[in-house]
Amino acid sequence: MSQSLDAKSLLERFDISPEDLALLKRCGEAFGSSDKIQGVINQFYEWLGDQPEFSIFFNSQDTVDRVKKLQKNYWEEFFSGVVDQKYIDYRVRIGEIHAQRDMPNLIYFAAMAHFNQLFSDAIVACDFSHDDTSRAFTAFDKLRLLDMLVTSDQIAQFARRRLIESGKTMLEMSTPVTSIWDGILLLPLVGIVDSQRTQDIMEKSLSRIAEARARVFVMDISGVVTVDTAVANNFIRITQATRLMGCDCIISGISPNVARTLVELGANVGEVRTTATLRDALQLALATIDSTLRDGRARSQG
Repeated sequence: MSQSLDAKSLLERFDISPEDLALLKRCGEAFGSSDKIQGVINQFYEWLGDQPEFSIFFNSQDTVDRVKKLQKNYWEEFFSGVVDQKYIDYRVRIGEIHAQRDMPNLIYFAAMAHFNQLFSDAIVACDFSHDDTSRAFTAFDKLRLLDMLVTSDQIAQFARRRLIESGKTMLEMSTPVTSIWDGILLLPLVGIVDSQRTQDIMEKSLSRIAEARARVFVMDISGVVTVDTAVANNFIRITQATRLMGCDCIISGISPNVARTLVELGANVGEVRTTATLRDALQLALATIDSTLRDGRARSQG
């Protein structure tokens, strides 16, 4: 849980005073004498039954009964006059459940709006003084908004975590270093390549080179849309790192646009071996392997 969801700080941020909580407790006591909360929940489910999401999330009467019980507990706690860390943590858990079940924000906010109308009518029926009724409305609105913030914050955090995990998975899939011949590795790159991705490319490539004891590493960038200075320099760093491991690196698929960009950016290409096509790179890689084998045989015979 983030620091911003601390109970004390939330009460301060939403300007919920002890007097507000005391008024909500008075409402809860009035509701309890007539079991008004259960009546509100029953009315709510009459409305919810007409919503398209009902059949998706409530596929049995047992589910409906179980959730009704949980909601009664939720609203009894809401009108208890106590908002502590346990209260906030319970709202956090509700947000996590909504996110895990992929409940649309539309139905959540529509439901809270409907509860607002039902409980507003219930507060009027409490027969408080005009001033107390007005203050009770205000207190109800402030705490309801606090609850909605906590719940929706957890939904957003869950979505961010899922996006990050998905990005990591896509990054993993987008760096397929493949052995295509004894001693030759190929990495075809497609799409947008940024500094973070080139760092991941370097780590995975060097790991595969060590694992396969590769002699030639071909990195094909014909599917890369564009490169900037940082990416170009990272490509060069990759070739330098592979060379330190005793592996030649060939960058293939250098398009006219990328070549022009590299020149205009003043990238230090140095001794980088490049080819226009993947076919040329593979021929060069095979020739390198063949030359290495011949040199090895010559040394053994000498």
